[in-house]
Amino acid sequence: KKMKCRFAVTLPFALLLAQTSNKSAVTAFLIGRTAGGSTTAAPPSLFEPSYHEQATTATASTTALEATPSTSASKTQPGGVILGPADEAALLQESTFPIAPDKLIETCKGVILAQVGIQDGSIDESIYSDDFRFVAPFIGGPSPKEPQQQVKGLDKQSYLSNLRSFDLLTAFPDMDNRYHGFYVDPYEPNRVWFRTRCLATHTGELLGNPPTGKSLELPPQSFSMVFNEAGQVMKFDVGYVTDRTVGNTGGLGGAFGFFYATGNALPFPECQPFQPSWQLGVLGALGDLQKKFGGGDKKSE
Repeated sequence: KKMKCRFAVTLPFALLLAQTSNKSAVTAFLIGRTAGGSTTAAPPSLFEPSYHEQATTATASTTALEATPSTSASKTQPGGVILGPADEAALLQESTFPIAPDKLIETCKGVILAQVGIQDGSIDESIYSDDFRFVAPFIGGPSPKEPQQQVKGLDKQSYLSNLRSFDLLTAFPDMDNRYHGFYVDPYEPNRVWFRTRCLATHTGELLGNPPTGKSLELPPQSFSMVFNEAGQVMKFDVGYVTDRTVGNTGGLGGAFGFFYATGNALPFPECQPFQPSWQLGVLGALGDLQKKFGGGDKKSE
């Protein structure tokens, strides 16, 4: 059975409220939520066997890979090692993390499904650890400058309360995130990575503005969940665009992409398509001058 699921993306920007006269858009500035069509109610417990009914033959496939010589086995190349499937499987086999990769992937999918219950309060909040953090490219604080530093992120209660204040499904009821590419990181075996290729049509009110009827294609985005040994989500990273040349949202992912593509861009640089700084422009100009007058284009004889 094809499973469509809803998914939440948080955007807390309370400091921007003073810059807008549209007070009906207050909660919209605070929260964005993406989704992927209808779904049935989540099972009573995320960690019951029913959540793992879709477990595939990942374990068997891994065993087959280990038994079959890999043509792309670990090779040292300029720039580092290239791992083949058997090499990744071997690294995961060495892991002491108690949850097997296939079960961890199914748990991740279960979290996505369970988040349907955030807005109506039916979600079991214990799927998130007490030290849970939500992080996005421009959410959760500045990037760390030192190895010992961490992005603070949104804590569990801030994340849940923000999600309950706004739902992009009202504006984009046919939203389909098209989740795919789930895999466990061989170097961080308690982390599941996955991607989205979201499509949506603007048929409902957004930020107090009428629908445009525009069909949106967001760029590919990378997401991940980090779990503790009890199977709870410790860290949720969302909305990292992997190819800004794809789609029609100005290369923007998450709620920013929805806002910009429908003429509702928020009033700060992070919610606008990328524009190089004047410093980067000067550097490019200097490079062009060097090629023109410094013989940069001359072929060696």
